[in-house]
Formats: sequence, C-alpha cells, structure tokens
Amino acid sequence: MAWITASDVKLYAQVKYSDFLEGTFANETEFENFITNTVIPAVESHIEAYCDRDFDVDFPSGIPEAIKDIARRAAANILQYMIMNKMGPLIRVGDFKLAIPEQEILTPGLRKLLDRWKYRQPHVKSTEYEVIDES
Repeated sequence: MAWITASDVKLYAQVKYSDFLEGTFANETEFENFITNTVIPAVESHIEAYCDRDFDVDFPSGIPEAIKDIARRAAANILQYMIMNKMGPLIRVGDFKLAIPEQEILTPGLRKLLDRWKYRQPHVKSTEYEVIDES
C-alpha cells in the first residue's frame, strides 16, 4: 500500500495537470494515475534505498508520519522539476552564468531529515573473541 496519495502530492506541489506541456496529461485522472503509479513508488524506493531499510516491513502498523511528510515533499519535487523542465534546461545564475539545474529528488534537507531513519546494525554487547593484551 502506498504511503501517501496523489492528492497529498498535488497539495504539496501546488500543480494541476494543465500546468504541464499540452498533451502530457489528457486530464486530471491521468495526472493522478501518473502520480500514483510512477511518482509515489519512485519516491518510496529512493527513501528506502537511502535509509537501507524496508519501511513497510519495519513499521507494519503504519509508516511514521515524518516519513510520509518527506515522501510528500520528494514527490512534489519531482512534479516541480517537470514544470521547470518545461521552461527549458538552463537557468541563470547571477548575471553571467547559465547552468543546468540539478534535479535532486531527495534534496540535502530531505536527506538530513532521513538520516535519523537510516538502518543501523545493532551493537554487539559481548563477543566470544579472546582479547590479547600485547602491551
């Protein structure tokens, strides 16, 4: 089951199907299907890969709200990048330089929020290895 909904993502991104290039989405339903079937699974996959864990397995009673919020933001980033791509591949930096914008789904800020959710191996409290003191 998806962590978030297309409605959540559209609310965060503040976009509708008509904001995209003509012909990208035939209607609002097609746009919602794209978010549900493409964007949301991609975001969930990126978050799980970054955190090195399966949130559905690790949290069977429900995905933590903080992770859902990060997923909504990351999915909104995808839609915003699509809108930005419509304007062309270059952006102006200052008065002289043109650059291709970096399109990070998990921005540094989102990665920082995810850091506390990264899987960590449990600490070993004892070991059967013999300690040799060579001092």
